[in-house]
Amino acid sequence: MTVYEKLKQEQDSLLEKEGSMKMDQNLTVSYEEQKAQWQERKKQQQKENAGIFKKLAPASLIYALIYTVCIYKNMTGAAVLLWVAATIGYICYIVKTVKERKIFNTTIFFAAYMLILAVNTFTTGNEWIIWMNYCWIFAFTVCFLIRNLADKNQWDFWEYLCSGVNAVCGAISSITRPFGDGNDFIRLREKKENGKVREILIGIAIAIPVVLLIGGLLVSADLVFSSMITKFFAGIRIPANLAGICCMLCFGFISSYCGVRYSAYRKERQDRKTKIFTETTAMLTVTVLVAVLYVVFCGIQIIYLFGGGGELPEGVTYAEYARQGFFQLLLVCILNLGTVLVMEHFFQRSRAADIVWTVISVCTMIMTASSAWRMILYIRAYQLTFLRVVVLTVLAVIAFLMAGTICYIWNRRFPLFTYGMAVVCISYVLFAFAHVDAGIAAYDLAQIENGNAAGDYSYLSCLSTDAAPVIAEYLKDHPENIYYGDEMYNWKWEYMQENNRMNQPVTLRTFNLSYLHAQRVFSEK
Repeated sequence: MTVYEKLKQEQDSLLEKEGSMKMDQNLTVSYEEQKAQWQERKKQQQKENAGIFKKLAPASLIYALIYTVCIYKNMTGAAVLLWVAATIGYICYIVKTVKERKIFNTTIFFAAYMLILAVNTFTTGNEWIIWMNYCWIFAFTVCFLIRNLADKNQWDFWEYLCSGVNAVCGAISSITRPFGDGNDFIRLREKKENGKVREILIGIAIAIPVVLLIGGLLVSADLVFSSMITKFFAGIRIPANLAGICCMLCFGFISSYCGVRYSAYRKERQDRKTKIFTETTAMLTVTVLVAVLYVVFCGIQIIYLFGGGGELPEGVTYAEYARQGFFQLLLVCILNLGTVLVMEHFFQRSRAADIVWTVISVCTMIMTASSAWRMILYIRAYQLTFLRVVVLTVLAVIAFLMAGTICYIWNRRFPLFTYGMAVVCISYVLFAFAHVDAGIAAYDLAQIENGNAAGDYSYLSCLSTDAAPVIAEYLKDHPENIYYGDEMYNWKWEYMQENNRMNQPVTLRTFNLSYLHAQRVFSEK
């Protein structure tokens, strides 16, 4: 190798080293810049989380306190009205704080309906209706919240359904948000001399409910440990419900915080256009075949069931006929209604499709009438129960909804969503305030008086306090001990045992009009 080649090789080596050093320097600078940008974004996010916690935490804590005071071991008392009013006020505060605007006038209906259901909750003793009231209150709370936090003014059924499910699932997935936001809030506060003491106090405050909860579980898990704890705290009065109150308080705070945190601060997605299917031949073929099947079925119902005077096939009991007919036909009616909504939303409209869906809707109404008639036959044979009243109410609602669906098929300006909401909400309110247990007691007692062999005092004893006036009036003219079969049946005692709440003292918090009325009618001599 010549001297020139050696010099050139050394020069190339030096140039390569200098290039790699510059590249390393550039990479180092780029990494440092990215790290600085990431830290800046992290600080901004922490500031944002701290600001959100500062806005939401106090209101959520106050709401959780009201919720715990009103609802803890008091699902049927008048305090539920205060809780619902606090829920409405809490949402109004969130909307005003986050969106800086007033509540939409179109959503006042949700708040009014929630208050109506709250009033019904402490005026009835029927536990099924009370639980349904809470389900309705929860659903309308979600609608009231998401509707006022959205910018779009007009919503339809699908938007309420999708947004509601998204809000509930998002709130559950955000269960760690209060702790993360609270941590950022504490870290970013200005440090003072007593910062350590404050953090210790915060830790103690958080540890109290945790220790009580875990301690309660351990006490119930081991008898020896429970005995030692009992002896250690002998003479010290500890409220027995403290652990439950703390758990309910934590649940109220976390659930309310997560719900509004997700709905109020999630990033809005751009509206997506619904894909409309223009090729409807396959769909139309399926619906035509289904319509033909429905027409044949409904023809049999008209000729046999309605025209035959209600005669049942040989070997078939009323129970088998009514129960089998109702549940299958109810499922078919719900599927038909849902399918009409889906087809209207995703498929292009055509005159042929409108005719087919009209036939299916008319057949659905005939099926509803058939199912109702079967249930009436069942009631005639086996008396009236709460579930059977619910069945007839649901069938009536389906009939009204299908009638509105037919109007919508031929006039797309018909407000089907508003009509459906009105039908369902009004029907439920009428059902809830009707005190159906009183009507059930009156009907069944009349059947027993007429010598109906299926008369059963045992079911009547399970009715709620709504039936107390009817039962008390009946017992005035009949002895308290009633022969049921070969045994003496103390019906009044049985009824009082089933509805033991009527014997409990009434306070302003636990006041229930149905319980109070039952106490009065049974205390009269």
